[in-house]
Amino acid sequence: MGRGKSKDVEALIEVILRMIPKEREAQEVYRQTAATAPNEMTRLLFERLAEQEEVHERKLKAALELLRCEQIEES
Repeated sequence: MGRGKSKDVEALIEVILRMIPKEREAQEVYRQTAATAPNEMTRLLFERLAEQEEVHERKLKAALELLRCEQIEES
């Protein structure tokens, strides 16, 4: 792998590693908000938002795995 491409992959990995905890934090905020929601519709909305953050986290983890594999293959 060229040095420029290697740095690009490293930078992407760093971004993903910073974003995964933020997705988890958002999930927790949405779950807490759902738990104290004033009505059913609001509770469902925040539960759905928490689920979406879980999907985002899984996608980031999948991207991270692909980037790490690319990094290994190219080294």
